[in-house]
Amino acid sequence: MTLKSLLALTCFILSQGTIAISYLVSLQYMHEKVESCNPFIQGCLNITDAGIYSPEGFIFRGGMIAACAFFIMWWAVSFQHINTLLNRTSKLNISSTALGIIGAICLIVATAVLIPPRSVINWDLHTAGAILFFLISFVAQALHCFICYRAEIRHLFLSKSLKAKLINVIIQGLMIATALTLKWLDTGGDIGNAIEWWLALLIALYFLASFWDWQKQA
Repeated sequence: MTLKSLLALTCFILSQGTIAISYLVSLQYMHEKVESCNPFIQGCLNITDAGIYSPEGFIFRGGMIAACAFFIMWWAVSFQHINTLLNRTSKLNISSTALGIIGAICLIVATAVLIPPRSVINWDLHTAGAILFFLISFVAQALHCFICYRAEIRHLFLSKSLKAKLINVIIQGLMIATALTLKWLDTGGDIGNAIEWWLALLIALYFLASFWDWQKQA
């Protein structure tokens, strides 16, 4: 395993592990707005509700901010990797990387303000940061996927990696379109919550997809 592949693996495990552990701890303490269910299917709560109060709040804030730091490192490493494969600096690669880093910073801000009690949390800033993270990360990963499919370098990626990236981006796009439509119609709260859980998973899985490529490419 190379350091690059370890980075891809860490992005996935740290982000998804933080969310899962925070949710399980919050269930043990039966905190406000938290209930036992399958949030990916039932949408019984949003991710934020699983990471506000102590002790899960410390796990959530520390884990997600650390995960965002690894997201930023992933984008920086990917930027150099793509430039090396193309043998030049690509403007599209610059755009994708910049957007990916901005998205991670938005999530850091959204996470940092989650200090209880709920009444003092800046919900406008949190909501804006979280929404921007999902939207900007989707665009960044879509651009990255497009770059990976360029004729001059696509043969340097594993087929399963390319397929995983493409399917991931397509599903993200469909889910974001659905979430925005439901928001516009002012309905589907539970569906919106479920989509949030899936989008967080899909973004992490996109990072993980590079694990296969970076295993063979130092």
